[in-house]
Amino acid sequence: MTYYGLMNNPNDKLHQLLRQWQEIEPSANFDAQIWRRIRQAEPEPAPSFAGWLRDWLPRPALALSLAVVIGIAIGISSGMFSAPVVQPTEQLSFLAPNTLASALGR
Repeated sequence: MTYYGLMNNPNDKLHQLLRQWQEIEPSANFDAQIWRRIRQAEPEPAPSFAGWLRDWLPRPALALSLAVVIGIAIGISSGMFSAPVVQPTEQLSFLAPNTLASALGR
């Protein structure tokens, strides 16, 4: 017997249950009650960084990873802005003609 034949079987338990189905009628003021509940509901607060921080910091692993990321960001930015700018000739001065490193390269 095919699947289609099973679905058309009038003695099927599912069909028997579906024939007994009775629709539920909502009350007369159903819509009014729904809209009243919507008006009475408290609005969800606008998302903010402080709210996000308050929600996520109680989780120790996240708090630690956040602290590490912030520390790395501060370290990198302070190193970039406080390091002196070195001219390319100064960086390669160890390869100047009369140095030990230049003698090894020959």
